[in-house]
Amino acid sequence: MDIARLYKWHSRRAQLARYGHALKSWVFALELLAVVLVFTGVGLLIFDVALGWVLTGFSVVPAMMVQWYKAELKPVPRNTTERTIQDRMDGELLAMLSPNPTPKELALALMHVNGGLFFDVRFGVGGGFLKEVATDSTEETAVIFEEALKISDEMDGRVSPGVLILAMFRQFPAQDSILGHLQLNGEDLIRGIEWYHSIDVLVEKIAKQPKQRGGIGRDWSFGWIPQLSRFGTNISQTNGYIRESIRADSLNQLVQILGNGGGTVGLIGRDGVGKTDIIYELAAKLMDPNSSVPKNLHYQQIFMLDASRLISVAGQSGQLEGLVSSLLGEAYAAKNIIICLDNAELFFEQGVGSVDLTALLLPVIEAGRLPMIMTMDEQRFLQISKRTPAVANAMKRIALQPMDENDTLKVLEEQVPTIEHKSGATFMYQALKEAYKLSSRYVYDISMPGQAVTLLERSVDYAENGLVTAKSVGLAIEKTIGVKPAAADDTEEKERLLNLESLIHEHVIGQDRAVGAVSDALRRARSGVRNQNRPVGTFMFLGPTGVGKTELAKALARVYYGGEKNIIRLDMNEFVSPEDVQRLIADGADDAGSLTAQVMKQPFSVVLLDEIEKAHSSVLSTLLQLLDEGVLRDVRNREVSFRDTIVIATSNAGADRIQEYIQRGYSLQQFEETFVSELISSHLFHPEFLNRFDEMVVFAPLDKNQLLNVVDLILNDVNANLAGQKITVSVEQSAKELLVEAGYDPRLGARPMRRVVQRAVENTIAKLLLTDQVTAGGVVEITYEQVAAIVQNKTQADEIAAGAINQ
Repeated sequence: MDIARLYKWHSRRAQLARYGHALKSWVFALELLAVVLVFTGVGLLIFDVALGWVLTGFSVVPAMMVQWYKAELKPVPRNTTERTIQDRMDGELLAMLSPNPTPKELALALMHVNGGLFFDVRFGVGGGFLKEVATDSTEETAVIFEEALKISDEMDGRVSPGVLILAMFRQFPAQDSILGHLQLNGEDLIRGIEWYHSIDVLVEKIAKQPKQRGGIGRDWSFGWIPQLSRFGTNISQTNGYIRESIRADSLNQLVQILGNGGGTVGLIGRDGVGKTDIIYELAAKLMDPNSSVPKNLHYQQIFMLDASRLISVAGQSGQLEGLVSSLLGEAYAAKNIIICLDNAELFFEQGVGSVDLTALLLPVIEAGRLPMIMTMDEQRFLQISKRTPAVANAMKRIALQPMDENDTLKVLEEQVPTIEHKSGATFMYQALKEAYKLSSRYVYDISMPGQAVTLLERSVDYAENGLVTAKSVGLAIEKTIGVKPAAADDTEEKERLLNLESLIHEHVIGQDRAVGAVSDALRRARSGVRNQNRPVGTFMFLGPTGVGKTELAKALARVYYGGEKNIIRLDMNEFVSPEDVQRLIADGADDAGSLTAQVMKQPFSVVLLDEIEKAHSSVLSTLLQLLDEGVLRDVRNREVSFRDTIVIATSNAGADRIQEYIQRGYSLQQFEETFVSELISSHLFHPEFLNRFDEMVVFAPLDKNQLLNVVDLILNDVNANLAGQKITVSVEQSAKELLVEAGYDPRLGARPMRRVVQRAVENTIAKLLLTDQVTAGGVVEITYEQVAAIVQNKTQADEIAAGAINQ
């Protein structure tokens, strides 16, 4: 491909760009020289020195050069109707190109222009990255230029540094792999180009925007507003910039309603959806003489009144009523004011931090003579509407829904400069994407885009040398919520994941199949290969009581989830009626023990649903979405994520049948599949419910050899409890065997044996401690004879009790 057809180094625009680049560093000096010459010349003329005329005349030369630079050399206007590089490329980049630039030269040029630095910092793909992989072939430059022109055709006709970067990436055979390593794709780079272009447009608009936009004389001709000036905020004087609104439809609807006679408009939506932002956009739009708004709205000023602030200032209900009445009266008399009541729901309900002013506000709303905008929370508006329908009927409502990913990222791109100015940190684009993904999963009580903005602000505390990356966002979630959203990346955690079975078996005896299943689920999750839209794992543990079903859940919490505090346990025999569904999804403010409230507080946990067969069918139906999609909506319609939990349901259903198989000599492997099929056929659970579990695992009864190991685990717990007193307990092997014989019950598993150990070991230790027969540093040896005596006494007591009952 011929590069000369696409790029002419000697073209006039390319020459002007080079002149501008050469003159750029001298502009300030030339301006200063012109000023010095003028003032010196004038000073000399005052003293009647003829040289003053010469100096004053010479000042025109640097002044003309500065004017030439600002008018023609700095902007170097593009001509997008021509399809050549010299007509479309940004002037600062064009000025740095040689007659036959190589790809490596392009990369080096990108390192010295604003757009290249933008992509270097925001995306990690600027000239510094490209120069390491670019070649010295001018033939490839022609291909890059052709691709850049193609990209510009699909956008706004501009060949900016971002367009050139994308064109260069598209020439790499392994572009997907390279970008993937940076957590990017081609669409992200296109978005980056649009972001950079929008910043340029915004800077240009702000530069042209007048400091005070109209309406001064009109404002003076209207009413006196001392109370409004004191308690309200005139957001029309904040000099907000006019931009293309992300919620253009809602903003236009708001303008249309106010222009057609006003009245009261209700902006209804959840916290974080951007209700207040729309008010600021409206204020800027009304003050812009070039905006297309109805004539009767031009230069109307918006005064924002925060309901919570007014309530805190006024104190008592009577004082507040008088204050609000005065504020509305001033606004009505002024004729050029739109009142915005932020958090207006606080004026329509009685409670802590709210005062019911319905009697005052309803006539004003119904009359419709004072233009007002009220922002209200969605759920609380519905409650107010149900209680006082007249309020909702008198209001013209605009519902705002949470933003999708595309619009949220646009908001983040706009918010980033403000956050950076406040924090001193710099945000990468990957951090914005991660903030959307993780906030939608872990940040509650607020909707998009507020969710993502909140998380982005938190991430500043975890910046790497002042740079907020995707890892910074993940750390913000991990440190504040306790969830590990990223794949395992440290050696210690990888080692623990690879050895989970042995770590769990330190707390659980036998049940290799179940231990292996949950271990595999965790390894899939932490390596990033699992389905991210479901829980880490969902298991139903089947088997008789006392075989380790619940103990495995506890062991999993201890070994991997940071301790037994991270286990959320519900006894499903407490959820036996349809009304109990509400207890599953209750708001945390009403019931902190509801399932959704606990997971909202502790999303990285083991959820244990004990004796699931006891739960009502309505409760089981509610759990279907949790098992299938990893979410459960609470009573406030918030989507609570269970995607970082392991969900374990236990059931004793069919325990007798399992015992029967064992007694007939079948191994677990031989009858497990048959047993599960029998359970499905029994219709105790609906097939669609059972089908939601990743694994249905049957627990076999423990034999005597396994119970000996259980004795050791119980003794380990006893010694752990005594560690603070520096006392150690040891039990003879024959005594352990006797404990197993005394506590073995195939129907009840290990639980009877725990009671035997408590009587034979713990009670003995307690007596020795109270009689000072053992002191710190001592070792207590429990013998066969001691256990035999206690077991024999228990046997005799049981026989006497049985005899008394028979008599």
